[in-house]
Amino acid sequence: MNKIAYPLRLFLDCSTAHLSTASRQWLDAHAACGDELIASTPYGWFLWVGEGEPEDEPADLATIKAHARCLGAEYLLFDRDAPESASLPTFHETEPLAGERRENV
Repeated sequence: MNKIAYPLRLFLDCSTAHLSTASRQWLDAHAACGDELIASTPYGWFLWVGEGEPEDEPADLATIKAHARCLGAEYLLFDRDAPESASLPTFHETEPLAGERRENV
């Protein structure tokens, strides 16, 4: 087996159902400012997990980032179509993303 000559990085594919309204708003605001490694997508967000938590980061987002780090992920992809994890709380009362369908709410 050949060794890979370029670095591969892992990301956690995480359902947007695990984000509170506060976290969604926080991610939108920081993605718009460009001051963090956060990108908005039509279906969620992509971000670097990092080592520390910004002071104003919502607790549920900090918990998800810590979970991702424990799994060895360096990035998080929040995707409306990703499966929900039994290891994380869900926030089905939050407003859906544009075009997002919530069944069994």
